[in-house]
Amino acid sequence: MPRKTDGIPFEVHRSPSTDDNGNVVLYATPQSNRIKEFKEIEGWLNAANIMRVGALQQSFDVFLDECVRWMSQGYRVQTPLGAFSMKLGMKRKITNPRQVRHDDVEFKGIDFRPSAEFTKLLKRKVECEGFRYVHKADSTTLMANDGYMEEALRKSIKADGGYTTIPSFMMHSGLSKYSATRKLDRWCAGDNPLLKRRKLGHPVIYELLASKD
Repeated sequence: MPRKTDGIPFEVHRSPSTDDNGNVVLYATPQSNRIKEFKEIEGWLNAANIMRVGALQQSFDVFLDECVRWMSQGYRVQTPLGAFSMKLGMKRKITNPRQVRHDDVEFKGIDFRPSAEFTKLLKRKVECEGFRYVHKADSTTLMANDGYMEEALRKSIKADGGYTTIPSFMMHSGLSKYSATRKLDRWCAGDNPLLKRRKLGHPVIYELLASKD
């Protein structure tokens, strides 16, 4: 069968789990190096005479201010994309509700639940486009290239604003989730670690401790 040349590109990776026969189970993800920056989207909208440069950013700035204002008051903010709400957690283990104090609660991040309409629109588009299997360099080969890995880490930290996450590093490095996690954890180990691993709400983040020459 000839290789498909159109459709949404996806990759296949080996997972840590196995089937009943002991064979490694595979999973699919969108192609990792396909990133569309916000400025690129603004430039495209301007070139298509849909929106002037800066207008989209200004709209997002206004939305973020309003979203943060209402969420900080405990509201769930509903948008055409979905609903945004705060994630909360307890600082200590408590089993009796009567023992809960106001300072036992802490901010754990932001929860986003895509709207049914947004999901339906994307699903309809995906079903029209179909999928295309793209082959990529083996994770072992990529991880052996120290320069490439460090550059991927630099781009990932710059994109996330001072730290990186497993999904972000996967996107910039082209590694599978298993390999990206292993590489980031290796950078946290040893006598002179490059990264520090900690939880920020639900996701795990990796903060840069020192730069490598």
